[in-house]
Amino acid sequence: MNPSERNLFRATVAATIGTLALAFISAQPKIDNSPKIASEDRDPALLYSASCSTCHGARGGGGYFSWAIPYRWAPEIAHGYSTPQPLLEQRYRFAVRNGPYRHGDGFTNAMPAFGREVISDSELEALVRWLIYAPPIGGAVPSEGVPPPQRPNGREIVVSILDEAPWFMDDGTDVRDPFNDPRRVVLSPGDYIKVVNRGKTWHTVTSANGFTDTGFIGYSANIPWEEVGYYYLTIPDLVPGAQKYYCKLHPYMQLEIVTPEADPMPLTRASKVPLGLPPRGGMGEVWVGLQTYDNGAGPNGAIQIINAADWSSTLIPGVGNNPHNGWGGTAVDWYGNRRRVSVWANWHDITASVIDIDTKEHLGDFPVGAASAHVMTAPGVVDPITGADRWFITLMGSNKVQEALPLMDLVSGMPNLPPISQASGLLGQPAFSPHGIWFLDNGRYFITANTLANTASLYSTDKAWSDEQGRAGVGMELAQASTGGRTPLAASVFNSGKRGDRRYTVYTNNAGTDDISVYRVDTTPGFESIVRVNVPPPLGNAAGNIALSDPMMEPMRWAHMPIQCAVSPPDASAHGRYMVVCNKASFNVTIIALGDNGMPEAIYTFPCGLGSHGVSFGRSNPVTGGKGYYAYVTNTFENYISVYDLELLERLRKLERRGMAPAEFLPGGAQERAMVRGHAAMMLTGEMEAEVPITLFSPDARGLVHVGDIPLAVAPGDARTSYLKEHVMIDVPGFHHTVLDLDLKTQSGAMGVFCWPLPSPWR
Repeated sequence: MNPSERNLFRATVAATIGTLALAFISAQPKIDNSPKIASEDRDPALLYSASCSTCHGARGGGGYFSWAIPYRWAPEIAHGYSTPQPLLEQRYRFAVRNGPYRHGDGFTNAMPAFGREVISDSELEALVRWLIYAPPIGGAVPSEGVPPPQRPNGREIVVSILDEAPWFMDDGTDVRDPFNDPRRVVLSPGDYIKVVNRGKTWHTVTSANGFTDTGFIGYSANIPWEEVGYYYLTIPDLVPGAQKYYCKLHPYMQLEIVTPEADPMPLTRASKVPLGLPPRGGMGEVWVGLQTYDNGAGPNGAIQIINAADWSSTLIPGVGNNPHNGWGGTAVDWYGNRRRVSVWANWHDITASVIDIDTKEHLGDFPVGAASAHVMTAPGVVDPITGADRWFITLMGSNKVQEALPLMDLVSGMPNLPPISQASGLLGQPAFSPHGIWFLDNGRYFITANTLANTASLYSTDKAWSDEQGRAGVGMELAQASTGGRTPLAASVFNSGKRGDRRYTVYTNNAGTDDISVYRVDTTPGFESIVRVNVPPPLGNAAGNIALSDPMMEPMRWAHMPIQCAVSPPDASAHGRYMVVCNKASFNVTIIALGDNGMPEAIYTFPCGLGSHGVSFGRSNPVTGGKGYYAYVTNTFENYISVYDLELLERLRKLERRGMAPAEFLPGGAQERAMVRGHAAMMLTGEMEAEVPITLFSPDARGLVHVGDIPLAVAPGDARTSYLKEHVMIDVPGFHHTVLDLDLKTQSGAMGVFCWPLPSPWR
């Protein structure tokens, strides 16, 4: 849409809606994002029932298997002593902050570590006393254990947390809900909520401003005959109004809780109209994790492999439990047989799934630890014993990175190697909640994005550590840096392709502040460091990060909830280096042109489906010859994967510099369309369904570079939708930043993606 057409559309819509716009704006719910801190620490009994009882039992007597590593028993931890137990207190504090350590074996993942981000120091002290001592100092009674939390007065509404979309479901007893929507809890005076986690890993119920936070709730069905894995929320615990609540580990898992003085708004459905297939094929395979694919019975999850030569595909159903992120490489079994395999981290579980790349056979799953998130192999480095790749999996529900031997661990039913961690690193125990991981070129160092800690870490795979208590290990965190933003989920590296390099530019996203952090990394032995660097205006924001939105531009640039932010491989000759940023809640991707030093030089926005999440680079067939790449981008709330031609972008940028670019490539020139149904469509057009320009939601989106959308598999009859409450941009006078209650497709739920063969520096 050219500028004159866009302005005409905006004026037409504004005239059509008239006073409807004013009514719409005045009735909009406000998401309270202002930082707040709860006035009191959580009751130890509530904290225990949520986070500890699912392994140690409702009364703390132990004797049950850990759900995090099912071959380990959870011990008795409730005692009721009446005399001081300083050594036991010290043991408890260490175990909570670091997880269990066994001399000779190292750390294990049977008990996840808890950072201060989820259990404060004062909460930990209260919990330790409550478990160890008898009243009045503690809460434990000898031979009986600890009591359950006091049940609130009033009428109970049960909210279940599920592995499967739509993830949060109430029991239907909220009588004030005008829509009878189980994803939205509408409270009456005197109601309270009992949250029960029926999912197989940690989940939380957290308000956008952090005032309400259950903390980690464990897997209740681990001990099905006891009441475990739950948390009570009363009306005073909640943020007033119709508010968004989400899982801190899985931010797309959302529900609405409405306090008695407020009412819910009607829902809006929105999706981008897909393009056809890309006109030119690529090379290799594109492996896509269909995280919410409905298998009928059992957990969600499938893998779809796309043949880039002709866009045909193969579906592998029944994979894992929400396979979130995957990677490819080699592994050796116990008989010495080497296979090419793909490993997928099951984010809603404790496991990783293994698939044979050549036969496309799902070989099975093995446990690694709580909320396994991202997977990667070390480039250019092989395991000295097996001669195969070294595999690493982040554990977001702890503070560890697990090295895996996929085929051996599959047979053992357990990790054969200890996780990378340390009790006393340069900054104490390693950063909590590592999610994204990316390797430097020599395969000896990697970066993690630590979501709840709001930091990035530099790790060594081989450096040894020890502490004064005799604990020791190999592999450790070397340094941390603050992101300057909130909610980093992905790490990336400006890889050089040179294994001898020691200095790098690296990045993390910040989903909570809509920007990208840039760091300098030095791996010189003895001087290892990671330091965030300032990105100056106009591309940098007040925090010194890359700003993905610019309200002063015309048309305005708007990007919301960036997730992955990968950098194109270093061996391309048909185009320069680009970072592709997936913006989950704004119908677009951001592509950033990078200079030779990895710093941003220009920012471009292109249309994408709603829920843009993961990106990977696969070889294209450049028109100009040489070596070029497509960027493949997943869309969680659509049923297709989007393709971007980086060689075409390079040619169009050259034309723009000469003033010869086609109008469709200019800011706001994108011709794609979006379908809007329900509340927002009625307010904008007076109709319940409308097809609108994509630039209504992404005003500066450019065209041409997004060359096609490839369909993804959907289970027959699956029509599931999930709830999302987010700020969106509606480029119409009187609207602009607007909160919408969204009803979004979650049939394929694609998030993770990688291209095979792997790009440089892996080959």
